[in-house]
This record gives sequence, C-alpha cells and structure tokens, in this order.
Amino acid sequence: MMTKSEKFIYDDVTMDYIELLRHHEDELGLVIKGHLLIEYLLNKIIDKKFKKAKLILEDSRSFTFSVKLKILYSLGIIPTYIYQNISFINKIRNRLAHTLNIDFDKIEFIFWKQDKSTIIINPKQKKKYPERHKIKLYCGGTLTQLRNFYYNEFGEFPEIDL
Repeated sequence: MMTKSEKFIYDDVTMDYIELLRHHEDELGLVIKGHLLIEYLLNKIIDKKFKKAKLILEDSRSFTFSVKLKILYSLGIIPTYIYQNISFINKIRNRLAHTLNIDFDKIEFIFWKQDKSTIIINPKQKKKYPERHKIKLYCGGTLTQLRNFYYNEFGEFPEIDL
C-alpha cells in the first residue's frame, strides 16, 4: 500500500507529463500530451466549480478547450498568468494541427509567473532539439501552476484517473 506522499508523487499531473515524455519526443506529441493534461485539469476545475458541470463537460462540440478556458478566465476562476500560459500552449497546438512545419525559432516562449513577471524560455545549452526542450519546460511549468492553483483552491491535489 502506498503512503500519502508516494500517492502524491505518482498521482501528480506534472509527473504524468514527464512520464509521457518518454513516449513522445517529437514537438507535436509533446504539445498534444501537455494540452490534453491541461484540459483534463480544466475539466476537473469545471466539475468542482459548476453545479451543472455535465452540461459543459459532455458537450465537447459546443464547449471546446478554448471556450472552457475563456469561461474559467472570464468568471475569474483562474488567474491571468495561468490563462496566458494555457492560451500560448493552445496557440502552439493549433498551429501544429494546421501546419506541417513550424519555425520554433520565430516563436518567443514567454512564460508568465504568478508575480506578473515573465521568463523567456530559451535554453542556453546547445541541445540537439532546443524547440522540444522549450515545449517540455513550458508545458511542465504550466501544468505545475495549474496543479498548484487547484490545490490552493480546493485543498487537495487533482486526482489523476487516466
């Protein structure tokens, strides 16, 4: 039987993303996995905050990722810095979905922090695939922010039942 701290480590959404990285090393796979886990957490927040959450969660045609994100942000449920980071990931996902080749060098990876400051994600090391490193850092950081927000809001970490 797992201890509470072991359960936390194994049920953590950020750790799930890191685990999934082993199976998807291309840019599209990295963004899609991060995007799916973010949507999973957005759905968990909707489920906790809305009395009739099923009306939203069961109608994916009307309530797309973007619509759910805008609802949560416009109602003041998620803070601006998380909204900005999730919007950026969604923008990258949409570009990858409609374009076979993206020049990641022309995209500025600006990561928003809770204190309203920003970090430009630009790995200084000469990585073989620096664009993949940027995506991993951005998605991992955003998932961590969203997970921490969830904990602060609900007093528990989101259960991962993937």
